[in-house]
Amino acid sequence: MLKLPKAIQSANRSLIRLGSLSALAIVSTGALAQGNSESLEEVVVTGIRASLEQNIDMKRNANSVVDAITAEDIGKFPDKNVAEALQRVPGVSIDRDFGEGENVSIRGTDSSLNMTLLNGQTVATSQWKVLSALSRGFNYAMLPSDLIASAEVYKTPQADIDEGSVGGTVILRTRKPLDLDSGTASVSLESQYSELPDVWDPSGSAFASWKNEAGTFGVLGSVVFQDRSVERHGAEVLSNYVPTTAKDTGEEVYVPWGLGSALFQQQRERRGVDLNLQYAPNEQFDATLHYLASELGASNMNQNFLPLSRNAVRDGGSNTQTNGNVVTSSDIDGALAGGHVAYDVIYRDGSSMDTDVLDLEANYDLGFARLHGQIGRTTSEGNANDWFYEWFNQANDDRVNWTYTNNGRPSASFDNSDWITNPTDELVLNGYFESQITMTDEEAYAQIDAEFDVEVGPINLIQVGYKTRDRDTGQDRVRTYASNLGANGNDAYFGTAADFWSGAVVSGLHGETGFGPSAYFDPDRNKLNAYFDALPDCAAGSTEICSNRDTTWYPSIFDINEKVDALYVKADFADDTTGLRGNLGVRYVTTDTTSGAWSFSSAQGEYAYDEVKAKYSDVLPSLNLAWDASNDVVLRFAAAKVIARPSPSQLTSSVSLTPESSSGSGGNPELEPYRATQYDLGAEWYFAEGAMAAVTLFTKQIDDYVFDEIRSEQVISPDGVLQIDSMRRPQNGPSVDLNGVETQLQYSFDNGFGLVGNYTYTDVSDAETQSGPVTLPGNSENMFNVSGFYENELFSARLAYNYRSEFFRAKTAVGSLYRDEQTSLDAQFSYYVNDKLSLRAEALNLTNETVNDIFSLDGGPTLQASEWENGRRFFLGANYKF
Repeated sequence: MLKLPKAIQSANRSLIRLGSLSALAIVSTGALAQGNSESLEEVVVTGIRASLEQNIDMKRNANSVVDAITAEDIGKFPDKNVAEALQRVPGVSIDRDFGEGENVSIRGTDSSLNMTLLNGQTVATSQWKVLSALSRGFNYAMLPSDLIASAEVYKTPQADIDEGSVGGTVILRTRKPLDLDSGTASVSLESQYSELPDVWDPSGSAFASWKNEAGTFGVLGSVVFQDRSVERHGAEVLSNYVPTTAKDTGEEVYVPWGLGSALFQQQRERRGVDLNLQYAPNEQFDATLHYLASELGASNMNQNFLPLSRNAVRDGGSNTQTNGNVVTSSDIDGALAGGHVAYDVIYRDGSSMDTDVLDLEANYDLGFARLHGQIGRTTSEGNANDWFYEWFNQANDDRVNWTYTNNGRPSASFDNSDWITNPTDELVLNGYFESQITMTDEEAYAQIDAEFDVEVGPINLIQVGYKTRDRDTGQDRVRTYASNLGANGNDAYFGTAADFWSGAVVSGLHGETGFGPSAYFDPDRNKLNAYFDALPDCAAGSTEICSNRDTTWYPSIFDINEKVDALYVKADFADDTTGLRGNLGVRYVTTDTTSGAWSFSSAQGEYAYDEVKAKYSDVLPSLNLAWDASNDVVLRFAAAKVIARPSPSQLTSSVSLTPESSSGSGGNPELEPYRATQYDLGAEWYFAEGAMAAVTLFTKQIDDYVFDEIRSEQVISPDGVLQIDSMRRPQNGPSVDLNGVETQLQYSFDNGFGLVGNYTYTDVSDAETQSGPVTLPGNSENMFNVSGFYENELFSARLAYNYRSEFFRAKTAVGSLYRDEQTSLDAQFSYYVNDKLSLRAEALNLTNETVNDIFSLDGGPTLQASEWENGRRFFLGANYKF
């Protein structure tokens, strides 16, 4: 029987003898347990065609429903990180909110309901974005593709793979030095042009592997650096559509709470290192020490000019026109209205996130059994920093007039408003704070597995194991803010726009989004720093404007501990007579959580720390059955029970309030996990070498579905008991059904051309709750990918198109928010100068697609919401193999 380590070694050596640094697709444990005692032959394979054949071989031989991408594929797809490569897999979709793939969704489930494992283990993750909640979904922006040898997407579970996914599990593999020839090395250099910021940025990677002459000890190392200038232009709808009363008509109407003409700029600095030490003194024993570290510097700045349409129509609207009860236009008279125009500028120096993994793995072959042990830890820290400044218009100022329109797209027109780019005192600075948020994620794990060769009917392998995990996630926050503004005879603002301006202007926005204004004044940060740094510290009895520096911000602080213990048993079977093979197993898992957070106690007059404990257990059976009906046809059936635990941000008992809009959000530490029963039925036809046609039907009944319930709630705060009309909290709800079909086609012609395509359809039912019907976020009904390629001995070219239909994002008090359909067209060209040197050119988002949100009003029309432009990206690079 072929064993996993030997399969990996043979696969890698086959490619390395060709001078390629790409690894073959790793054959799954289930695929190996077929009673096949033949050794892998060393076959000469190169190029796109060979890589696709390797992916097909893995899918064909696996017992579970699995799709794979090898490092050769990741290098040759027009994709710059692993997520962007994975979107070519049937049933997999991603988001590119900042022009780069970050989160992966599988089979219509949100990214937080899927797992990513590195060499079979969790990778800790965090965020750099202030408004991002801690999630279980892995942020692929942290993981350059250069560090990964292969990626496997398990659509159906196995008992020996960690539980925690409803959609699917992505297993990433790194290389091992004893699988490669000693002295294997390569260097890649690349330059990236980003269209919106109009700059070139460098990136590069280096790889080297060595082993001693005896082949018993080896060292492998990779380093990666990638710089990227990010710019995003946004036409934003803030807080979506809300009801209000029009001043001039007295009618109840719907209008966005606020609009935003946004400019986001960021300098991303990604650094990564991967180190493997492997020791195998004999054929019975081997051990690998693996260290991976990746960090992303994400300092950024966000500017947003904000016409507050709700306040404006309510307080100063005239000639208000509606279509139904939706405002289509209104003239805003600044002389009648109070605060109806704002301008936010946020500097986020030092924002970052990092992750690291330290893992020790050992295997020992006893002859009659094989033992496997793995122990390690993974940590991540995200830092989201804010220096926030907000200007508002002076009340009853007829210089600040504008017009709100919504003819299919909400917009604001500021005719004859030269003050926007040449301000005096129309806007005053009366909002300020500094904030530092630290998000942490840490998991320690240990597992032991044993597999035994048996001959019990068709069963040829029994595998048992135990794993324990201890995970801590949390968030800390400190704030600096001013006191006594507008009190004790002080001014009601820090200064006017002119006081904090030196003449700079932001311009050139909304070339694609059709929004306004497209230019506005750019504050002078040095003047802002000088003013607020000079404020005195607040002290007891202070009456002047002063600063409360580095104050612990209790409402945002929480800690969650999660202890998981799992036992499993799995049997692999194969019957040469009938052609049936597969695995049957069960996993028993217990989960203990402790959620701690701060809440304000009116009795004590201060914040008090509370903990809530919860515990649950699950029995998770799984069956994967494959039938080799003929030499070129494989039929499949799979059934399993799965779970996905709530996100850390859903489990916290802390709350966040926005009293101005009477809204807020909080967690629920007593949530149960998502639980699902799922079935797969598939057929695969391998009608030619390197060719395949496949179809898979799948269904999932998801119980204990977690949805956000919006309700009125009284919340105790330092300002007293607040009535929050729209308080959002997660709750376990009723069942939803998710059904779908995946289709795949792959074919390589004899003339060098080839085609790879897939289409996925998913349908999810609504669940009825007290808050109305709700559905799964992240589910696109239609997804398809098509890639065409050509290659010969001199060059290769590939064009890849991806489509994803609209999907539900969130429920609000008066409607539902959706992400509109998304498309992308990417391309790559490679020229092989010789066996060692290759040149390449790539392009992402060739058609300059924008990212759009749409809003469906309950009982009303569907309206345009936000739209963001990320621009095109182009790459030129070279790779040299030693």
